[in-house]
Amino acid sequence: MKNVTFTTQRSISRRAMLKGAGITLALPWLDAMLPAFAAEPKPPMRFIGILNYFSFHAPNLFPKEAGAGYIATPYLEGLQPHRKEFTIISGLNHPEVRDGHSSDKSFFTGAPHPGSPSFKNTVSLDQLAAGQIGRDTRHASLNFSTSGAYSCSYTSSGVAIPPETSPARAFAKLFIDGTPAEVAEEVARVQEGRSILDRVASEAKRMQRDVSAGDRDKLDQYFTSVRELEQRMVRSENFARQPKPKPGVPVIKDPGPGEDTTRFGLMLEVARLAVQTDLTRIVTLYYVGTSKTPSKPGTSFAYHDLSHHGQDAGKLTQLAILERDLLLEWGGFIQRMKDSRDGASRLLDNTMSVFGAGMGNASSHDSTNLPVLLAGGRFKHGQHIAHDPKNPPPLSNLWVHTLQQMGMEVGKFGTSSKETLAGLETV
Repeated sequence: MKNVTFTTQRSISRRAMLKGAGITLALPWLDAMLPAFAAEPKPPMRFIGILNYFSFHAPNLFPKEAGAGYIATPYLEGLQPHRKEFTIISGLNHPEVRDGHSSDKSFFTGAPHPGSPSFKNTVSLDQLAAGQIGRDTRHASLNFSTSGAYSCSYTSSGVAIPPETSPARAFAKLFIDGTPAEVAEEVARVQEGRSILDRVASEAKRMQRDVSAGDRDKLDQYFTSVRELEQRMVRSENFARQPKPKPGVPVIKDPGPGEDTTRFGLMLEVARLAVQTDLTRIVTLYYVGTSKTPSKPGTSFAYHDLSHHGQDAGKLTQLAILERDLLLEWGGFIQRMKDSRDGASRLLDNTMSVFGAGMGNASSHDSTNLPVLLAGGRFKHGQHIAHDPKNPPPLSNLWVHTLQQMGMEVGKFGTSSKETLAGLETV
């Protein structure tokens, strides 16, 4: 049953002020500012998508049993405190994506044949969502990675968006106010961009009189894009003038060289703070491997070599250390999301986190039976949804389901065949 607020007095405007003797005083939030019998506003849905370049050793990850009664595998043992908060999904893949390491390009897009010389990527689901709901926040989306050479976020033209790789820089950008001079410089940059657009649009309009009907249609589409960009710039200017939120945590600093599992965890913490303060509702994060890991601080690993284990027992033992630690970082993030309030609910209840990989078996470069962990959101969790790897639904079915959970009217994405993923139910 939904929580309902009953008020017996007339409704007061949220913008109401107390005025007198030349003084204006803003009112705090009052119950009377809700209309009578008004339901508590539902928090927006967020999305945090995570890609793991080297995947996970499937026998250590996937349970043999399907359903809610699965026996935890070695990799899932550390996530058992959060068992009811996530779902593990096996058997999925993207049709026509069998390209080994290059398959990562298609994980959030579903675009076929990423290893082909003529490959052109399509928009990733985070950027599709950012185009519609990103206008409501200071940052339409955030794109992080543990390596500047790897991104999992793609524009509508299929171009990879350069990622932020430093947790410290990301934290400062989001939460530390610049000096007055720096703020003025940022506003000036936005205003200059707007003035350039104004001049370009003016020139293009003059051209419209001298071109064919087909070209006029193209120019009309161009004007629409310019207007949308101008609107975004106006919002950017307004945000640039506003103080940044204070997250109430110590300043985040970068880890040491090679400590990219720790870097991954710090990036997740920045992502949590960003969605909790509603600076953004969409984050992507690419984990590209590490040479050091938290549980073995004095040890150096070669993740790429270990991923090509060839069933060597020694390599599999070391690989398990790396991948367990990575999942423990994700588990810590889930715990912090559970502990964070979002109105009357938990932040985790209003944030979907998908953690997956473009390969199901990095040792053989196989791109089927992809590992997918889904936490949070308004889904029924606590189960293993096991699809037949020989006859799987497209992974893009999950992406359609995800976009719809964010309030978007989407019936198709990538190579999707349905609007929901079989076995995954909402609450």
